[in-house]
Parts: sequence; structure tokens; C-alpha cells
Amino acid sequence: MTTIEFNNTIVNLEEQLRVYAYRLTNNREDALDLCQETVLKAFLYKAKFSHNNLKAWLYTIMKNLFINAYRKRIKQREWMAHETNQNLGKVNVSFDNPYSTQNYKDIMKELDKLEESLRTPFKMFLEGFKYREIAEQTDLPIGTIKSRIFQGRKILSEQLADYS
Repeated sequence: MTTIEFNNTIVNLEEQLRVYAYRLTNNREDALDLCQETVLKAFLYKAKFSHNNLKAWLYTIMKNLFINAYRKRIKQREWMAHETNQNLGKVNVSFDNPYSTQNYKDIMKELDKLEESLRTPFKMFLEGFKYREIAEQTDLPIGTIKSRIFQGRKILSEQLADYS
């Protein structure tokens, strides 16, 4: 398949991709983001496309992106609840708790006050990135990343001591 055929086929499948993305996300903006990310991945990995069915390949990419994003969100929630209970003075951030949204906002506000060198790796870690991925994206050694995340936790623990 030539590049022009590849591009034209993706353009022709755009509406079908949006419908499928909306079925996965149940949210218009998330669906559009998922479509955009799917098309980007398709262009990045065009050389790996060896099937005759581009639509199926795009749907598979989209489904995998959706599943990975879902897992990251779940991991972030679990981590926040665990870390909050463990390291931030036994704050109850159960997501069944009506006060958890406010607690989460307070935690994120304090997180935004961290200096950039600590905040960036810490937020990436919360988003589900692994130490290695953070190190690659920030061009820092893994040991530095681990240290900065630890320092960020320690500072947040001190700043949020009033929650205990």
C-alpha cells in the first residue's frame, strides 16, 4: 500500500473511528483524543503495517490505546489512595468518600507547588509511567528520577500533615 493510499484510507475511515472511539469512551472529547492518538500511532508505525485490512489494524490500535489509558487511570487512583493512606498521614481518600474529590484537589494543589525538577517526574509517575520511561523522556538517570519522586513524596507528606 502506498503512502497516498494509506492516508486516503485513514481519511475515509475517520467517521467510523470516531464512532468506535465514542463507544469505548462515552465522552466526545475523549473519543476525539483517542482518534487522534490512534491516527498518530498508525502513521508512526506505518512501516509495520503488513495486513490487508487497515480498518481492523486501526481498531486494534485504538482498543489497545484505550485499554492502556484505562489501566493507567486505575493504577493512578490506586496509587494515590494507597500513598495517601501510607505516606500522607492516613488521609482517607477512598473514592467512595464524598470528601475525596476535595482531598484530591488539595493534594494536587500542593503537588503543583513543588519545584519543577520534582513535580515533573512525580506527576509522570502518578500518570502511570515507569521509572525507565520517565528517565528516557526527561533525559535523566533512573537513580535521579527515583530520588526526585521520593523527595516529592516526602515534601508532600510534610505539607499535608494537617490531614492526619
